[in-house]
Amino acid sequence: MSLPRDPTSRPLPLRPLTRRRFVAASLAGLALTACGGGGSSRSTDGSLITPEPVPEPTPQPEPIPDTEVPGPMMPRGLHSSLVGDSHSSRTITWFTDGEDAPLSWLEFSSFDDDADEFAIQNDPFEFSVEASSSQTTGIESFTHRASADGIDPDRPLCYRVGSDEGGWSAVYVIKPSPKEEWSFIHFGDHGTGELAQLVTAEVMRTPSDLLMLAGDLSYANGDQQIWDVWFDQVQPLLASRITMVAPGNHEQKDFGGDTFKNRFSHPPKPLTSSFGANDPGSTFYSFDYNRVHFLVTTAGALIGDGTLPEELLNIEVDLANAAFRRLRGEIDFIIVMQHFTIWTDQLDRSPANFTLVALEENIFLRYGVDLVIVGHDHIYQRSAPMFLGLPNPLGYVQMMVGTGGASIRLLDDDGTQIWSESSFVGIGFAHYKVSKGKIKIDYIGAPPLDMSDAGREYSEGVFEVLDSAEISAKSLLACSQCAMPARGPDVLLKNFEAIAAHTHDRNRRALRHCG
Repeated sequence: MSLPRDPTSRPLPLRPLTRRRFVAASLAGLALTACGGGGSSRSTDGSLITPEPVPEPTPQPEPIPDTEVPGPMMPRGLHSSLVGDSHSSRTITWFTDGEDAPLSWLEFSSFDDDADEFAIQNDPFEFSVEASSSQTTGIESFTHRASADGIDPDRPLCYRVGSDEGGWSAVYVIKPSPKEEWSFIHFGDHGTGELAQLVTAEVMRTPSDLLMLAGDLSYANGDQQIWDVWFDQVQPLLASRITMVAPGNHEQKDFGGDTFKNRFSHPPKPLTSSFGANDPGSTFYSFDYNRVHFLVTTAGALIGDGTLPEELLNIEVDLANAAFRRLRGEIDFIIVMQHFTIWTDQLDRSPANFTLVALEENIFLRYGVDLVIVGHDHIYQRSAPMFLGLPNPLGYVQMMVGTGGASIRLLDDDGTQIWSESSFVGIGFAHYKVSKGKIKIDYIGAPPLDMSDAGREYSEGVFEVLDSAEISAKSLLACSQCAMPARGPDVLLKNFEAIAAHTHDRNRRALRHCG
């Protein structure tokens, strides 16, 4: 429960504070490099390359300066997500180091758009919520989470987290969720290297209301300190934008996915279950953002946790319900996000992920999924509406955006398949502008230095719109044909033993390919 805050307790400091996190400063420096401020570099043949100038960045929410209160157990890795309603609720998750967890709080207030920074910095917070705490998987730290519920849906939210005992974070601001036109950004396969940080810096300069991250986030591969580095690098972004994530095959390497479940906060699973319906780190879940319904799945990435049969039933029931809601006019679009791509033209992985062709594609067509947003393959590729690898006006559009910066791969030597409408080799992300009945898509990317193995390890970070498309809501007739009852386990799990064996084999091969 959100409690009114006593204005005489834990006030924000009036004195200037100068301690700032090293990672935030590093990211700011990186942003200058991405804007052409880093000078010249050399190509693989040794010749000088002068990067082209990038337009001035669009101002984005940053921590309110001089509001951090140092302490022995400082909050770090702040990130915001949705567990409840997308307009009236925000959930914040963060970490503290040490053998003991301090009693931690989320303090927050709504404020008017015309409030000045001094007021936001110094006014007492209106509400305070005690955070839950649990041991962070695999490392001597604690994960804390708390939700601000019942917030004013029309006003920005300012907040900080921490405690008098351990220290307080800087104050961050999250914009209210628009009710009409809005936008989201999607990419996968991120990491902590230079290419990944170029993408982060560009995303920070690109306004959006929601971030959708399609798995393979930190590439910790079992080293939990790399997760901490990743969260520190992306905190300036994730602390001020609602972020929803899917697990990837590299998350499987972190204690079978337990790290993912511990470090993120998501809505409960669509169906209750004996596996723990209220697990805050659900690996498959759904939520609405205005007139768009999102379903996030593992696509079998974490098959070792034994929940894939349950997940298939959840996918079926959730999409069946969404299809009926779309027919009733409650939503316009159904979007599925997962890590694994279904069809692909990446070198060594084309033409398809046949495990998912058998596991999911018939479900997506049955209920008229409009858009499938994925990562995994480190290229960009947009499909025509398709099904079974062939263009089909009743099918889904797949947006493969595995270009978050983990590496840059190549397209198949045989060229693209018939379903492919656009492709790109480099780094970048997709930006989706949503209005009633329409989604306009822009892919914003930057090329590598060149296509050699060495050249694909670097980019000048000169981002531009490289592909655009538009998706319209399905007709009433098409919606009516997709409003079908959910099938039961007798149908969905009939061949599960073979599907599970194939999924295990697919996951092993995927990890071997990643090195």
